[in-house]
Formats: sequence, C-alpha cells, structure tokens
Amino acid sequence: MSKFAISLAAILLAGCSATTSITQKSASEVRQAVAIQNTADESATEYSGPPMQGTTDGSAYNLYYYKLRALAPSDGTSPQYLLQIDISYRENWRNYEKAILGSGGQLEFSQLNRKTLNCASTNSCMLEETLEVALSEDQITDALKRRDKLRVKLYAKSGHRSVIDVPSSYLMGFYSAVVNRQG
Repeated sequence: MSKFAISLAAILLAGCSATTSITQKSASEVRQAVAIQNTADESATEYSGPPMQGTTDGSAYNLYYYKLRALAPSDGTSPQYLLQIDISYRENWRNYEKAILGSGGQLEFSQLNRKTLNCASTNSCMLEETLEVALSEDQITDALKRRDKLRVKLYAKSGHRSVIDVPSSYLMGFYSAVVNRQG
C-alpha cells in the first residue's frame, strides 16, 4: 500500500470520529466498571460510572471526559443522577454557564472547578472546566427507550458551544447497574 493510500485512510478515519467518543464500551463493560459504595453515614449508595473520553471537533485540543454518577438514598426514594464533564481546550476561558438537553429542556448546571493544565507560552495554555449537570431518571429512560444517545449542549459566556454525547450503551450499562442493585 502506498504512503498516499495510508495517509488518505488515516485522514478519513480521523474525520469519521470528529464528534464521536474516543473511548467506547459496551453496556456490559460499563455495568461491570460502575463503582458502588455506601456514603460515610450509610444514608445512601453512590454509583460512579467509568470515565469516557470524546472530542468536540476531532482534535486533541478540544477534549472532554464524562462520567455518570448517581446517589440512591437508603430510604428507597429515587436516585439523583449527575453527568460530570471535564472539558479542556486552548486559549481563553470559555466560562460555561448553561446546559440544555438535546431535546430542548434546560438542565440544572454547576461549575465545579476551573484549572490551567499547562502552558506552552503566556498566550497558549490548555484550560479545563469541570461541570456537573443534573439529570432526571425520566431523561435517562427516555433516551434508552429511543435507543439513542443522551445529548447535552453546553453554552459559554465566550460564545462557544460544545456538544456532549453520551452513547446509549453507556446509559444502558450505568442505568442497569443502579436499577439492578436497588432491586
């Protein structure tokens, strides 16, 4: 195979993965990787899904990591679901301020942390924002019923928009770990 053909194949493969997850797991792999522990006061059970990686534009400069978390109270009330997102990018702070579900509803949103990862120069730094988005059980089950990904659109004060896609296999594996553990 010529160098040209190899280069063309590499470019096409990179383009195909521009807005998809870099790491993908089957529902059973996600389910097995969910960490489960009781809170210190035994009032709830915490579930933490495996961290997954994606890119918003196909480059290594606009990466995001996400994981689902749940807190299931011991009294049997419905679990609280959270999507934690670490999004990294170059240049200036974006200051994410709003999250909207792909189907249009605004989501409860918190910015947990902002940090500078590294700087090549004073004008060229990799920055990271850690965000948390509250999800209802209905929002998760609706995506599962449609056999579709859960799409969260993030909006920043800087004007940037980022789309976070959580694949249905991840949702299924995480949700089944929570529901099956509860009984």
